[in-house]
Amino acid sequence: MAYTEKVLLSGTALSFLFYECVNSSNSQEGFLIGDVTSEITNHISDSQSDNARLDTQIEIRTVLPLPAVSLFYFPTGRIKEDVLSDMLSSTANEIVGWYKYRKNTNIKPTFRDKLISKGLQKYFEKYHGKKNFVTCNLSNKSSSAGSTHTFMYRFGKINCFDMYEYVEDITANLGEKYTGYKKSHRLSPHSIFNKIVRESNVQSNDTSNAILRIQEAVDVRLVKEAKAAAKNECTIRELEAEIKQMATILSDKHSFELQSAYNKYVEEKIMNRETEMARACLEALTTPLKVEILNVKNAPVNSNHTDSEDSVQLIENDVKETSPSPPLISSSSSKPVLNYAAALKTKNEVATTSKANHHSDDLITFDVDDNHMKKTLIISEDVKCGDSSPEY
Repeated sequence: MAYTEKVLLSGTALSFLFYECVNSSNSQEGFLIGDVTSEITNHISDSQSDNARLDTQIEIRTVLPLPAVSLFYFPTGRIKEDVLSDMLSSTANEIVGWYKYRKNTNIKPTFRDKLISKGLQKYFEKYHGKKNFVTCNLSNKSSSAGSTHTFMYRFGKINCFDMYEYVEDITANLGEKYTGYKKSHRLSPHSIFNKIVRESNVQSNDTSNAILRIQEAVDVRLVKEAKAAAKNECTIRELEAEIKQMATILSDKHSFELQSAYNKYVEEKIMNRETEMARACLEALTTPLKVEILNVKNAPVNSNHTDSEDSVQLIENDVKETSPSPPLISSSSSKPVLNYAAALKTKNEVATTSKANHHSDDLITFDVDDNHMKKTLIISEDVKCGDSSPEY
């Protein structure tokens, strides 16, 4: 008996599969949900009166994407049966294959992919009773401008000889392999419609009320499914609100931790600065101060500690020339005086002002105003003893 096997994929299921793959970051894995039907077709021809053929159709209705890769198998390709039983406890009998998507790579399966397919086929054989578990490898690439996206996919399976072989796939509205008479696909005995017909207890001999009873059963099942869908929607809204609340709490906690870390950093910086300043002060106190007198500017020089007013005047004049600092102002409240006796003793000397008062040798003293204009002082050499004052 001849044997054929092909995969039937609706346009909705194919678009949903591409949507999940494109929205993934790099790789995507998941399971294919559908039905497996088999039928025997007898072809009669002139050369051979009886030519039976077994046609197996694997119809894929939807996909079940997984949140991450390598969830149900080890890096060596061995299957984690306990993880599969937990994830697919309610939909294990509807799983007909699995898919793996890789971006910008070849769709040829690797050795590990073949080991995973073999392990999954062995695991789901107890639910289907046949080795009809298929594998879909997908990939895509885009043009340089990003305007055109090309998707590549191909189905395969492990045959009875434990060899990997490709399986023909047919997608509705994308071009049929053969032209001619097209018959409708046979429904699986596990389909929803067949379940409703069995639950309605329609008798084959009673055809008058069969349609009404089936319609009533469909309405009851529709109301039941609508209530289940509404309950699931409420659960989804609650989960979304909980996720949003947890995200807000996590962001607040993260902000508080960042603020605490910043405050701690600022405190440590201030403490380090104060420590450095205290250390610098201690070093300044413990280190003796060294002053080089020869290099110090504006240092007063007193040669031989002479009391003559000429030497004091020279020192003051030198200080005024070399120092940009303001002149020293006398703290004494008395005005400078002119010693007339000293002027008489030294004929060639010029009269100077003195801040100190010498009353022992003074014959005649005159008050000199600092703000007064400078005048020329003429002293006559012909001094007469009988005169009371010199001539000006």
